[in-house]
Parts: sequence; structure tokens; C-alpha cells
Amino acid sequence: MMKFKDIGKGKPVVLLHGFLENSKMWDEFAEELSKEYRVISPDLYGHGETASIDEKHTMEMQAAGVVEVLNHLEISSAAFIGHSMGGYISLALARDYTDKVEKLGLFFSSTLPDSEEKKEQRLKAAETAREDKDNFVRIGVKNLFDQNNLSNLRDEIEIARSWAYEMPVDGVTSALKGMRERADTTEVLEKADYPIQIILGEFDGAIDLEEFKKVIPNRENIKLNVLPIGHMGHLEAPKESLEILKSFLKR
Repeated sequence: MMKFKDIGKGKPVVLLHGFLENSKMWDEFAEELSKEYRVISPDLYGHGETASIDEKHTMEMQAAGVVEVLNHLEISSAAFIGHSMGGYISLALARDYTDKVEKLGLFFSSTLPDSEEKKEQRLKAAETAREDKDNFVRIGVKNLFDQNNLSNLRDEIEIARSWAYEMPVDGVTSALKGMRERADTTEVLEKADYPIQIILGEFDGAIDLEEFKKVIPNRENIKLNVLPIGHMGHLEAPKESLEILKSFLKR
């Protein structure tokens, strides 16, 4: 079973980290949210303290692993917030285990699948990581931040790198292969009647903001906030991000 942190009391909130991250990315948010909620933050397969289980970790495999944790904790349903790959996993979970989801937060994430070009990039990235993981991490992590503000984000970039350096190379390649195969999950946004919060970055190089905005349905239960930052809201704009998530969880 996935390793996980479980703090606080109240309605359950599940925080899913992204690629090259682990549950540590949520520590400060979790501490704050745990004043009002029970906060569960797993280490996804191949990340943090959870070992890889396959040479390819699909979003569905990760979602099933998260559901296993919830069943173990006897939690029947929860609010989910996922960063990047964690958002893709939350969407797969919302599609395949509909009754488990009370609220859905996409934190610098999207329902769109990889383009053909992006699929090629994933394969190249896996090769690069196999050749020299630390160099892959050093460059890859920096590219996730707002490229026009790097000089002010040196400490934050080092924090994100420190999480990524912990990952074994098989975790890196399994995640890349799994993300490459993910399906379009826009139907989740079209069908869901529970509160949905989407937070995106204006200068996010990992998410195609304009393409994603085209498919976000104009529905009362869906709120979109775009912040003037890159892909790493928890490090680039932690206060603003946390405030949006807090008001989302009160909906």
C-alpha cells in the first residue's frame, strides 16, 4: 500500500502531489488545512517513500492505489486536490470511482491528454533521466517555474529539486510512461455536479492554458482562477493558492 500522512480531524481532504514530488510538497498546506479538516497526503507509486509497482504507472493504477488507502482508513468519500500529475490522477479517480469524490480541485493541472509532440517529449525525457537522473531533475524542475522570475525563486527551485533528487530513476520513467498514456478526462467536468476548483498559471510551461480554457465548461459549480505564475503554485504563490483552496473547500 502507498505510504501516506494523515493529520487533523473533520471532513477528509486528499492531497495528491505531482511528478517529481512527494507528499512533502503539501506539508505547509496540510498543516494549515488540518486545523479544520482531516488531511490525507499519500506518496504516489514511485515517489517519496512508496516504491514503484510497475515499469509504467498509469493514472488508473495510481487512482486505485489512492482508493486502497481510503478504504484502509474507512473513508468512503473525500475532497480531492491534485497538483499536475496528481490532478490527472484525481480526474481518473473521479471518473472511475464517482461516489468517492465530494469536491475536485485541479491545481496546475488539466483534463487534456498529451499531444503527439508531448508524447515524444515524454519518451525523450525518460531516456534522458535514465542517462543522468540528477541532471534531468536539475533542468526539468527549473523549467516548471515562471521563466521570467527565476532570479527571485532560487530558494523555491532548490526546495523542489531536493524533492525530485530523492526519486529513484525507475519512479521517474514509470511516471513519464503513465502520463504519456493518459486519456482525455474533460467528461468529468461536464458531468460532475459537485464543486470544482481549477487553479492555473499564466506562465505555466507544463499546461497549455489557452487550449485547456477552451474545454472548461461554463457551469456554476466550476470556478477558475489564473495566477500570474508558472506551474508551482505551492512555491511561487503559496498564500494566494492556499486562500483559494480554503474557500473552495468551504463551498
